[in-house]
Amino acid sequence: TPWQAAKNGPITFFNSPLTISNSLSFEDGNDNSNVVFNYNNTKQNGILPNSELKKNSFSLKLNHQFTDKLAFSSFVNYSQENTIGRNSTGYNDNITGMFRQWFQTNVDVQELKQVYERSGGQNVTWNWSDPSDLRAIYWDNPYFTRYKNYQNDSRNRFTGYAKLDYKITDWLTATGKISSDSFAELREERRAVGSVPAEFGINRNDEGSGYQRYNRNFSEQNYDFILTFKHDFSQDFTFNGILGGSAKRSNITSILASTEGGLIVPGIYSLTNSKSSVPFPIEGATKEGVNSYYASVSLGFKDMLFVDATSRRDAFSNLPQGNNALFSNSVSGSFVFTKLVDQKWLSFGKLRGGYSESPLGTPGLSLVDTYTKFDPFNGQQLYSVNSDKNNPNLKPIKTVTQEIGLEMQFFNRRLGFDVSVYKNENSGEAVAVPFSSTSGYTRKYVNAADIVNKGIEVQFNVTPFKSQDFAWDIFINWSKNNSEVVALAPGVENLQLNSFQGGVSLNAVVGQPLGIIKGTDFTYLNGQKVVGANGRYVLNTSTNNVIGDINADWIGGIRNKFTYKNVSLGFLIDMKKGGDIWSLDQSYGQATGLYAESAGLNELGNPIRNTIANGGGVILQGVKADGSVNATRTPAPDQYGNVSGYRRAPNKAFIYDAGFIKLREVNITYTLPTTIVSKMHLNEMKFSIVGSNLWIIDKSLPYADPESGLGSSLASSGYSTGSLPTTRNIGCNLTFKF
Repeated sequence: TPWQAAKNGPITFFNSPLTISNSLSFEDGNDNSNVVFNYNNTKQNGILPNSELKKNSFSLKLNHQFTDKLAFSSFVNYSQENTIGRNSTGYNDNITGMFRQWFQTNVDVQELKQVYERSGGQNVTWNWSDPSDLRAIYWDNPYFTRYKNYQNDSRNRFTGYAKLDYKITDWLTATGKISSDSFAELREERRAVGSVPAEFGINRNDEGSGYQRYNRNFSEQNYDFILTFKHDFSQDFTFNGILGGSAKRSNITSILASTEGGLIVPGIYSLTNSKSSVPFPIEGATKEGVNSYYASVSLGFKDMLFVDATSRRDAFSNLPQGNNALFSNSVSGSFVFTKLVDQKWLSFGKLRGGYSESPLGTPGLSLVDTYTKFDPFNGQQLYSVNSDKNNPNLKPIKTVTQEIGLEMQFFNRRLGFDVSVYKNENSGEAVAVPFSSTSGYTRKYVNAADIVNKGIEVQFNVTPFKSQDFAWDIFINWSKNNSEVVALAPGVENLQLNSFQGGVSLNAVVGQPLGIIKGTDFTYLNGQKVVGANGRYVLNTSTNNVIGDINADWIGGIRNKFTYKNVSLGFLIDMKKGGDIWSLDQSYGQATGLYAESAGLNELGNPIRNTIANGGGVILQGVKADGSVNATRTPAPDQYGNVSGYRRAPNKAFIYDAGFIKLREVNITYTLPTTIVSKMHLNEMKFSIVGSNLWIIDKSLPYADPESGLGSSLASSGYSTGSLPTTRNIGCNLTFKF
């Protein structure tokens, strides 16, 4: 077989998915009642083989006016969702991570598919132990993984409410409302016989086969009683008020169970098919409640001056008894000054400001220490405390926000802006901070984090052209946020939020923005990277170097909308400036030679200055310890990890700007004229084509979307590994109303 790049690379492994969504709605009513029924059906094929989502939902809304004073409204929704083959994330067992970090470029992906199918579904892979031992090591055949080691999940969900409104007087209404949200879900994972052994199951042992299931039930009920006041004291003075109380109750139960030691019979995924005794399942039960009382008042004067104020008391069940409640208040005001300024060029002007407090909860089950039950040893039952020390003295906290803004519109709203500045302070959020390991714990929950965010938000609109048939509208938004960790727990200057391979970590550092990336770095001399006598960079191996910051300098977007008679066209460009991301794909992939950057070519942006055609090594850009320009060639540039990648380069080498410019959306809609629609006995008919995520116009992170990541949480930010290929989505929508 020629030693050359394969004809069918990893991109041929992925599918072009199709989503089909249908909805049907019926509505009927009279003077006293109306009813609305909706049905939605969605079927979506995923980008990976053997991946599919099916969802059906039904909803019914009913309103009825019993008398002039008593009204009833209700809503129920039931949905059923079944999914097969969600993609893996993170590092282990992530097929995309294999392709991006460790794959062999001369391996034809479609040949892997053929050998999987022709062998009857066996794990015949490119990465075997030895020519005399074809057992897979490190990575399974990706098709074996997708069709044998797939996961599936299902969820049945019910949401609904019932509400009664009674009009006591013309200015006072009483409302009683009960709402519910509940679901039951099942998640199943399987590891087929013949798989490469990897961590699996409750005990996280290396298993060559196994089965795991997770059942979770969730329910939440809300009970509300509200008095609504509405009274105009005069033509100039208006009053609205609310006085109410609510009770929220939630209950979550879960159970995680798995096999141990592999499966007895291949292909049968059941807990009773476990070779060894099934480990004790991990059971969870969390009950939480919040009781709230609140009042609000809104005053208006001549549609020009407005003042709103609220006050509430919340008591949380997951905080210590006797210290589980807090009051939070807010006040805001606005002044529509165009009521006093009569200028044709000024269409609208409003100055506003506000102060608000919002209660924050606490992580559930963080007050009292609990024990984990392990498998017995010689007949003796074993228990262990968790590594996180809970704290019975946690206290309720709140977020304080201050804001001031100005909104103005000119020339019949052809031109305008809305700008606001804010400060948000989160004081004493409960987090797990490092704790002395001599106590048997590694972390302890305390009210520690004090985070301040300051920023500005701007919206701008302009209509450059407008006629009877044609209009062009432009909308621009821009925002900038600066965060700072003001304080942590006493004696704690750095709180690690997450850790990644190679010593990279995400941190909260006092005096720094929230989300500082730390890791190994280059050694510098007068701002230049220092190269050692061997031609390789001299590394600063401390993992305490600040090498990045996940926070963007600013974000913004520009939307254009064109309307001509019955046709509208719009497009949106999104952009983000700054913010850093660390790429594990590049850290490993450059060491294994997957990327062009590891070839030693003198390409734009490549840290390698030049190369000798006879393979004599490469010259890295930098200076010697004495300050002279480096001219020493690195040894063995054609061998694994000898020039670039994690073996010779610091974490800093794989920090990239997470900024981007994207064509986020393009849409075009045609609404048929009423003269044509009426002949078809329809009220409305329109056709739309919508494209989203169509083009990444500019970015710095190579071979991956800067927005792709492990999740939306803070702890997952600033880290890129095994991201799925970015897709552009193009769809059409046909709507009939009759």
